[in-house]
Amino acid sequence: MNFDVNIHKTFEDGKPLKAICSVTMDGQFAVHGVRLFKKEKGSFIAMPNESYKDAKGNTQYKDVFHPITNEARRAMEAAVFKAYDAKVKA
Repeated sequence: MNFDVNIHKTFEDGKPLKAICSVTMDGQFAVHGVRLFKKEKGSFIAMPNESYKDAKGNTQYKDVFHPITNEARRAMEAAVFKAYDAKVKA
């Protein structure tokens, strides 16, 4: 699968959120609002999600989009990390 990543915004304020981007897969499907985080334990991407209240009134989050396999997630993460690194080095 071919990933095209567009980094919309980067953050250098000392907080874990480092970028917000869109990812297009094989030129056919786009996911907007993918977030890149860097924490002490490592870097990861978070998929766009929606929030809702459960029966007890607690806020819960559910991904709107997510890769099904670990291989797909790793490939998407690698593409986002590479695009982010290129953006901050430019």
